[in-house]
Amino acid sequence: MHKLLILFFVAIAIILLIAPNNENRLRGESSLYQKAYSKAVEEAIGRSILWASDEQIRRLVNSVERKYGSEIKQISKKYYTSSKDIKAITIVESLTDEEAESSDGAVGLMGVKRTTGMDMGFNDIEHPINNLKAGTKYYKMLLKKFKDRDLALAAYNLGPCEVENRLINGFNPETMDYIWKIRRVRQLVM
Repeated sequence: MHKLLILFFVAIAIILLIAPNNENRLRGESSLYQKAYSKAVEEAIGRSILWASDEQIRRLVNSVERKYGSEIKQISKKYYTSSKDIKAITIVESLTDEEAESSDGAVGLMGVKRTTGMDMGFNDIEHPINNLKAGTKYYKMLLKKFKDRDLALAAYNLGPCEVENRLINGFNPETMDYIWKIRRVRQLVM
C-alpha cells in the first residue's frame, strides 16, 4: 500500500511538471522559449548573426582546433573550464589572430590586457600559449566571482567592475552582442 501511495504522488508530480509544457506546445509555443525577448536582446541576437556566417565561424573553429585544440584542452582541464568556452572566446576576441590587438590594448588570441596577464602570472602574453593560459585563468576567476557563465563572459568583455556597476541597475547580459556571439560559436565548436 505504501509503494502504491508513493507511485501515485510521483505520477501526480510528473503530470504537474509536464502538463504546462504540453499546453504551451499545443498553442504552438516552444516550452524552451516561453519568455519573449526584449527589443534590446533581439537586436543583440541580430547583430551577432550579422557578425559572421555559420560557415565563417566553422572555418575559424577548424583553424583554432587544428592549431591549438590539444593545448586548449589541457589548459581548460588545468583551470577547470569548458574548452568550448575557451575556443569561443578565442574566436570572438581575435578571430584566431595571434597578433590581434584591440584599441583597449588587449592582445593575442584571447584578447588579454597586459596588466591582466601579469595579474594572472604571465609576463609574455604575446606568446599564444601564455595568452591562452592567462585568458583561461582570468575567465576561471570571473566564473568563480560571478557564478554565472553569461556574467563571467560579460565581465571578460567589459571588465568585472563595469559588470558590477551595471548589475546595480538590473543589467541583463543577454543584451550584449558578445554573449550571443559566444553562444553561436559554442554551438559550432567541436
